Amino acid sequence: MAEGVSRIAEARRRAAGAKQTALAAAVAGFLAIGLLAKQSHPGRASSTSQAPNVVVQSEEDDGGFSLTPGTIAPGGGSGGGAQTTVS
Repeated sequence: MAEGVSRIAEARRRAAGAKQTALAAAVAGFLAIGLLAKQSHPGRASSTSQAPNVVVQSEEDDGGFSLTPGTIAPGGGSGGGAQTTVS
């Protein structure tokens, strides 16, 4: 084998080039995703934009069921729900 570069050395050179290419693509993708995320973040709204006035009106239909404040209490009945003695 009187070659100037061995097959192993050539393979290592190609592998190193592929690693550099993969690293460059990963960095570029990471930066692109970071910039897209920064641009689409809802907290990045312009201070000159005006929010539209939205008025929502709805009729409340509870279907005959209502909860009035302060009415959480056990019902009438036997006075307890769990059996406390064993016969």
